[in-house]
Amino acid sequence: MFSKIRMAAVAASSSLAMLAAIAPSAHAGLLSLAPGACGQQEVQPFTQVGDDNYYVLVPGGSFESGTPSWLLLGGAQVVSGDAYDGSRSLSLPAGSVATSPPACTGIDHPSARLFVRNTGSASSRLNVWATYPPVLGLLPDVVYLGQLSGSGTWAPSSYVEMGLLNNTIGSLNLGESTISFTFAPADSSGQWQIDDVYLDPFRRM
Repeated sequence: MFSKIRMAAVAASSSLAMLAAIAPSAHAGLLSLAPGACGQQEVQPFTQVGDDNYYVLVPGGSFESGTPSWLLLGGAQVVSGDAYDGSRSLSLPAGSVATSPPACTGIDHPSARLFVRNTGSASSRLNVWATYPPVLGLLPDVVYLGQLSGSGTWAPSSYVEMGLLNNTIGSLNLGESTISFTFAPADSSGQWQIDDVYLDPFRRM
C-alpha cells in the first residue's frame, strides 16, 4: 500500500514539474490571441449521451494531420485510432503531459468535454489543469480543474467545469479571455488516450 501511494506521489510530482515548464510557453500563446476569437464553428458532438450543448473544438483537439500542434512531453504522442470522427488520438502514458494551444472562452462558467479511454487500471485518473493569461498579478494563472475517469472503451468524459475563476477573468477582460488545457495521468497504473477536446465557451445548459 505504501509503495502505491509513493508511486502516485512521484507521478504527481513529475507532472507538476513538467507543468511548470509548460506554463511560460502557454502564456506566450495565450497573450498573443486577439480578443473576439470566439466565432468558431459550433457542433454537437455529445448528443449520443444526451448532451445537446453546442461546442467548439479546442485548437488541435482532433489530433488529425494538419491541425495545430499541442505541446507534448514525457512520452505523450499522437497515435492511430480515433474516438469520434477521424483517425488519430493522443496517447498519454504515465509521466506524460500534454498542453493545448489557447482557445477563446467567454464568461458565464464555461465547460469542456472530450473523449477518453483508459486501458490500464480502472482506479487510474487523468489530471486536468487550465492556464489563463495573468490578470494584474492578482489571480492564479494555472488552475487545477480536477480528475477524469475512463474505461477501456472510448466514451465522453464528465464535464470539466471552469467555474467562478473563469467568470472573473473573463469579466476583467471585457467578457472574453483565453484558456489552455493541460492533461497528465495522475499515477503510473493507467494507459490513457484522449481525443476530440471540445469547449462550450458560454456553458449553455
